[in-house]
Amino acid sequence: MEWDPSRFFGASGSSSPYALLILHQPINEKAFDVFRKHASFIICADGGANRLYDMTKAVGTESKHLPDVVMGDLDSIRPAVREHYEKLGRPRSVLYRFHQVFKVHQRACRRDHCFPREGDNLAKLDSEKAPESESTSVAQSEQALLDTVIMGGLGGRVDQAFSQVHHLYMMTETQRAIRRDANSSASLDNRPSAGGKLYLLSEESITFIIHEGKNTIYTPATNRADLARLPTPKPDESPSKKSKVDDPEEEYLFEENIGIIPITAPAILTTRGFEWDVENWHSEIGGQLSTSNHIRADKVEVETSTPVLFTLELAERLKRRS
Repeated sequence: MEWDPSRFFGASGSSSPYALLILHQPINEKAFDVFRKHASFIICADGGANRLYDMTKAVGTESKHLPDVVMGDLDSIRPAVREHYEKLGRPRSVLYRFHQVFKVHQRACRRDHCFPREGDNLAKLDSEKAPESESTSVAQSEQALLDTVIMGGLGGRVDQAFSQVHHLYMMTETQRAIRRDANSSASLDNRPSAGGKLYLLSEESITFIIHEGKNTIYTPATNRADLARLPTPKPDESPSKKSKVDDPEEEYLFEENIGIIPITAPAILTTRGFEWDVENWHSEIGGQLSTSNHIRADKVEVETSTPVLFTLELAERLKRRS
């Protein structure tokens, strides 16, 4: 399977759509400011609406940067926040019981791959399942799975962080099942955008679960120690060229540090493109772990026998302010 986290920054010029899901956790405002520009759809999970409102209000954009949907039972969203968005005609609020949130998200990922921000009437679903009108309103030939970036996933207590990793794994398993169903249906759209992959964006990293087999991860614009720094500009160089050379950090998306952590069972790993590559290497909690390894290529490979958590450090300019 191929993974390209750089595309969420618009770095590769890819038009593949993705959804941005905001949880009730501190938001990485620097990364959000970049990701929102390229996301097709912004979803707040209940109290995540408070987080989005507070962050945007602090910079005066609370009436500009709006969610498309708030999902959950809406008992965590503050009345003033809900009133603010409703006055603006946004979001298309949908009520769900707490245990339905992930099911709703999974259904959302099955809808058409591009979610219009204006004029699209998202049907209100009942508490247990989507009504027949929703299941038939989108022609099967138009359905596509949607990649999702989950924001605010690893803040707070350590046990909460483990809970988010657990839910990331469970949701990833569900998305894999959906993807298998899509691949088995000849009538479904087979464009590359219909991947349904999940990424967890935290204060300092972007994390995802890669499964057994060979995985290719694209890592362009990484701040690698093995690459020579740009030379100091000459006095007679143009201002625009000076600016680019003087601040090469602005070009980076990632730092070089990564981690590969087995999460369900010991893993046998073979890697390529890192400073310390391994072959048929046994890794497990309580044994050997691949942490703080370094990227040494624009494309790296991880072959694993069981699911592992892959963590990639964000560039310094994209990390959340403390």
